[in-house]
Amino acid sequence: MSNVVVFDLDGVITSEEAYWITAGLVLHEIAYSPRYWNLHRVESYVPPATAEDCDRLSHEVLPVEIMLGFKARSINSNWDTCYAAVSVCLVDLLSRLPDRSALFPLQPWDAHWVERFRRSLGQLEGEEVSIRSCYELLKQAPFQNYSGFELFERLNQYASELLGQPVEGVFARYSPFWKLCQDLFQEAYLGDQLFEQEYHHAPSQPARYGCIYLEKPILDVEVLRATLQTLRKQGYTLGVATGRPGREAIVPLQNYGLFEYFDPARVMTHAEVAQAEERLRSRGDNTSLVKPHPYQFLAAADPAYQPHQPLPARGSFIVVGDTTSDVRGGHAAGALVIAVLTGAMTLEARRLLEESQPDFMIPDVTRVPELLQRLDDLATIQRMQFLERDKAEVLLKRWFMHHMDLDVDEVRLTPKAVSLNSFNGVYRLGAEEYFFKTHVEEQGILEEYYHAELLHKAGYNIVRPLRTVHEKGQQMVIYPVIGAPVMFDLMRAVETGDTSQADVELLAATERRECERLLEIYRSTLKESTAEEHAQAPIHQLFWHRLTGGRLASFYEDKWFPLPDQPQSEEKGLSFADLLQYEWMINGEEIGVYGRTLGQLLERAKDVLDPSQAGLTVIGHGDAHFGNVFLEQQTHYQYFDPAFAGRHTPLLDIVKPYFHNVFATWMYFPKEIEQELSIAVEVRDKKIIVEHNYVLTPVRQAILDAKRTYLLPQLIELLRERHALPENWEEIVRLALLCCPLLTVNLLDDTKRSAAICWLGLSQVVQMGNIPIL
Repeated sequence: MSNVVVFDLDGVITSEEAYWITAGLVLHEIAYSPRYWNLHRVESYVPPATAEDCDRLSHEVLPVEIMLGFKARSINSNWDTCYAAVSVCLVDLLSRLPDRSALFPLQPWDAHWVERFRRSLGQLEGEEVSIRSCYELLKQAPFQNYSGFELFERLNQYASELLGQPVEGVFARYSPFWKLCQDLFQEAYLGDQLFEQEYHHAPSQPARYGCIYLEKPILDVEVLRATLQTLRKQGYTLGVATGRPGREAIVPLQNYGLFEYFDPARVMTHAEVAQAEERLRSRGDNTSLVKPHPYQFLAAADPAYQPHQPLPARGSFIVVGDTTSDVRGGHAAGALVIAVLTGAMTLEARRLLEESQPDFMIPDVTRVPELLQRLDDLATIQRMQFLERDKAEVLLKRWFMHHMDLDVDEVRLTPKAVSLNSFNGVYRLGAEEYFFKTHVEEQGILEEYYHAELLHKAGYNIVRPLRTVHEKGQQMVIYPVIGAPVMFDLMRAVETGDTSQADVELLAATERRECERLLEIYRSTLKESTAEEHAQAPIHQLFWHRLTGGRLASFYEDKWFPLPDQPQSEEKGLSFADLLQYEWMINGEEIGVYGRTLGQLLERAKDVLDPSQAGLTVIGHGDAHFGNVFLEQQTHYQYFDPAFAGRHTPLLDIVKPYFHNVFATWMYFPKEIEQELSIAVEVRDKKIIVEHNYVLTPVRQAILDAKRTYLLPQLIELLRERHALPENWEEIVRLALLCCPLLTVNLLDDTKRSAAICWLGLSQVVQMGNIPIL
């Protein structure tokens, strides 16, 4: 079912206007025909003969805002909205009668009772009776918190209180009064000829116009057709769940040329619901299966579904609707619900729709294909994991089904600060649990690869995946569950005072051992690579491709950098174009040994980091920051998530762990760092002057010292011995380091980091481009 999209019709694909006009005409006839209430004391009733008259008379008695109010209260079937309007007006009229004793028990469907009611209305002689004023009843406190069929039950209770006599079962779905309104509705909607063809007898009132001829789609037909075509091309099967009867649902779709896009077996109208209810009643079960009951949605998603069968898991299919009943019913069915605003045409209707908490809200159905494409994107799940974790887990469960054919029982995301471009967690399949990790590169140029086997053979202590999926932008790796702690968590615990699992000395000693082992792997795997071979290395995705492949431009081009403590609307700040041209002074030190401006550094980086360069390469992890490293038995590293592993220059292999494990605490914990951060930024004489108090914690400094003592000098000497040390080796490392604070995250994303953290990051960008490596 995961590829099924079930649409409501009215307010989503078809306009409800014709039905609303029909409902108003039914009320108009009941109110003014001598056969019924005859409020105007006329001798005969002539139905409207033109579309214009239908529209005018209908809205005189049943304003659009009242219809929208009923819809907002989950009275979704047009028969039910019609019946609700008639019932409310009847209770209001009864309440005005000075003497109504002869009218009990209430039987508003019975011709003799209706005759007595007409006579009783004579007591209101000389009093202006306005049907429109009857709706004031709905604004009273007793009705404010009721919706759906609860409103009918509340109307029975309220009528009993208001009229001083017991009223039971008069106002209920399928009551004789409801059936009377339904019959009149069908006569008014179909018109004489179609009604007789459908029901095989003449209508009670001749010469009806037939509101079916007023039907029209909610949007331009060609726009709707293109939308449904796109969904079919995306691999979705389309169904319908509507309160319309069968003919009235199918014929408009056929007339618009849209029916061909739907699976006929998944078109569930009121006719199918009524048949299912009849089967239940034959077994003594009077359950109502109309919306917001989930049955109709479930039957559209799975035609074999029967009432009271177990419900599918949350997110098993998609529902697109426009009312609270669609949202409630869709959620009860286990669906993800997309609400469109085309049917919620008042502020109140939209407020109630929002309060019903659909999973997503969009302006109209044309946005559905793009939304579903985003929902099937791991980048969306990555972004949602922090603020909407439950929803992200539902989407990921769907993703496993679509892309890995895994119907998992449970998914648990474990959002961490380190998950800047990734996410991980555990899923359960039966009694077994598995760890998963994915990396997201939205402006990716190269495919990412998971060369765990290559690393294993090279000597890395690597967690070998059980299964991988490689698709552009959709990389997923499944591992056995690992019990060892993650180095990222241990580092953060130590620097915040928790030494229960490790301390500075233990972590520094482990880093020293790993530096020595890494050198051995580099030494044993050194090999000449051609420029063409090196250009294909996945690691370049982290540096050169981010610079030139769209990420730099998408993050910063034409953007404004407000100064700390300045609103976005203030003039104080710099455009990115200006930012590139300014020189820097940071904490009293002129920055610019290798590049005086950010613009100079970036232009140089595009040349220096160009991957098409021959040279000695090693087998490396490529992205071995501490979020991808377990500490096994408190003695050695165990790597996982080799999204950028392969054969590449060791000068690039050391960069990500060098920056992220030492300098990037502000990137992962921006709110915590900002609490202690003091930063001032001044722009003066084409120079940016920054003063801040951000310093490395002891454990970060210890890791840096270990790298500078036990890895970097030895690596440089190794390459020099092999005559493989580029003359600009230090520039390569510095400019790659520059990419880490600038392009790992968008510094201007003010939902995650403030202007103060942004400028701290910018200052690190310039410092990384000028930092002494040894």
